[in-house]
Amino acid sequence: MSGEALLHEPLSVFLTVLSVLLVAPWFSERFHLPGIVGLVIGGILIGPFGFHILAEDSIIELLATVGLIYLMFNAGLEIDLDQFNRVRRKAVIFGFLTFTIPLLSGMVLGRFFGFGWAGAILFGSALSSHTLLAFPILARLGVITNETVSVTVGATVLTDILAFLVLAIITGAGGGSANFGQLALLVIMLFAFAAVILVGLPKLGKYLLQYLRGRDAEFQFVLVALFISAVTAEIIGVHAVVGAFLTGLAINSMLPHRSQVIGRLLFVGEALFIPCFLVYSGMITDPAAFLGGDALTYGLGMTIIAYLAKLAAAILTARLYGYDPNEMMTIWGLSQCQAAVTLPTVLVGVEASLFSQSVFSGTMLMILATSLSSPLLVQHYAGKLRLPERRTQEQHLFDRVLVAVSNPQTHERIITLMDIVVGTRGGILMPLNVALDTKGHITGLENQAHVLQSEVLQNTETRIQPIARIDDSLAKGVLYAAAEHQATLIALGWRGRPTYHRNIFGSVLDEVLWGAKIPVLVARLTEPVDALKQVVMLIAPNSTAVNYLDEMADAAVTIADAINIPLLILTAQPYHALICDCIAQLDVKRPHEVHILASNVVKEIEKTVHPQDLLILSTTGTRKRFQSSLGHLPEDLAAKLSVSLMVIHYPQEPANIAPTKV
Repeated sequence: MSGEALLHEPLSVFLTVLSVLLVAPWFSERFHLPGIVGLVIGGILIGPFGFHILAEDSIIELLATVGLIYLMFNAGLEIDLDQFNRVRRKAVIFGFLTFTIPLLSGMVLGRFFGFGWAGAILFGSALSSHTLLAFPILARLGVITNETVSVTVGATVLTDILAFLVLAIITGAGGGSANFGQLALLVIMLFAFAAVILVGLPKLGKYLLQYLRGRDAEFQFVLVALFISAVTAEIIGVHAVVGAFLTGLAINSMLPHRSQVIGRLLFVGEALFIPCFLVYSGMITDPAAFLGGDALTYGLGMTIIAYLAKLAAAILTARLYGYDPNEMMTIWGLSQCQAAVTLPTVLVGVEASLFSQSVFSGTMLMILATSLSSPLLVQHYAGKLRLPERRTQEQHLFDRVLVAVSNPQTHERIITLMDIVVGTRGGILMPLNVALDTKGHITGLENQAHVLQSEVLQNTETRIQPIARIDDSLAKGVLYAAAEHQATLIALGWRGRPTYHRNIFGSVLDEVLWGAKIPVLVARLTEPVDALKQVVMLIAPNSTAVNYLDEMADAAVTIADAINIPLLILTAQPYHALICDCIAQLDVKRPHEVHILASNVVKEIEKTVHPQDLLILSTTGTRKRFQSSLGHLPEDLAAKLSVSLMVIHYPQEPANIAPTKV
């Protein structure tokens, strides 16, 4: 096969691109460069303006197109909507400033360069967003809790959405050639399309997730939804990246942030498709253009605007909210980097004939400059940031969770739920397998291997501490293991019915429940965790001690936050004012409501709770108190409803657990 033929042969193209993806990160680390720089340089070297190893043909263009779609999808998927809500007012102010000042400055520069109004507006919007390239440095320095970091991250949500709105309108309007009626129709169609994606897709997804079995099917559903949205966006007259970004936001609101499906989606994009797009961007960049001519002029102009406009926004925000110079410079360092939204915006502008190839080359020069300066500034100033005072607190309920399992098939859902909740808290998940010693004959040792090979535990980022124990009783094994490993919570699976009428949950579960010195969580999950729509906390009459309400509320809020779904509290009248005070003290940002229970608890639950809800009952005290206050309520609810049911029982003596703010 000739060398020319290799330029177009699919396997050779794919092998070459993969080789660049492998070598570029190593190259970047060796020279202390951001990863994006190494990928772009790799693309330049193998492309037509380098050693011409690959040609710009349909194969690499396909990989790059999928990478561009994935890049915008990931941008929506990774936006922390909760963090935006926590500092919403300040983030909106800074987001408005850091979007508007570069937008107007870029428009002026675009008109100076001779662009039409459509091109000038798109040129300005390309400079108005920012990429948090230096964010990992903040995590390493331990300053993420500083308010200015949250404000800057929150502002990213606003700048990305506004930048894509400008992109959608400009490209959909045919580069400014559409009349007012066509533009108005486009805006209406765009908002209708956004409403369908942002509202309809999560509802459809929650419905389908009830029937899709396995994470492969869930992963494939999201990909199909992504590319349907991208194609639909093109049909209505806007660029496919708009549909991809909206789909990312929709999936972001639909699934738990630590869902393994989201983990897979991010991994595939970041490991393969997005790097392919960056390599392609390097392939179509002519490095000789940096040495003179229009590309250098465009690059210098864009770089100056990126630095000065973002600095102006940071100064105004710092003066408005009293931030010190180190905080101001950190905001500037974080917000000056241009990459994730800028690159596809300019590329779309080139495809729409609004920009020349020289503008794209100049953009690459600006991206390289800001990608180098942003980490350097953040590294220098972020280490001097003020941190909020941390109050001393005892262990949280979900810090060290022991999950008693027999095999991953029957307990997979509770393992999945605890994995998400514990991982969100940064705690430790301790899956326990108890092998039984019956007169010297040991059974169940083989279950440990099956548990550790569970797909949940194989693909999680949560800290896992597996425990294997031999005992003559399952209940004793669980209780002793919890004590020896200082567990803060014991989690057990439940079939939803007792083994004989004198038990509440069943013989083994009852032994653990009444023998434990720490809280015990018993759960029957009838739906996959990703399919759950709402957490419903039930506080029945006389079911709990008043001094445990704050811990119970904190547990329900923590679970709702981790699963990324709303919270509904149904409470008996005597607890109403107290639970409202607890929720207020927790400063809950998640959508939540508190309703007073009717006299007939079971009928009220049947009327209010839906099959895809997670119903949580919390109780305290002895077995006698449990039976006198709740009776057979858990059993009755399990028998009459198909809802997922969870009971969290706190022992009579106060546990070493303290509520924390959400």
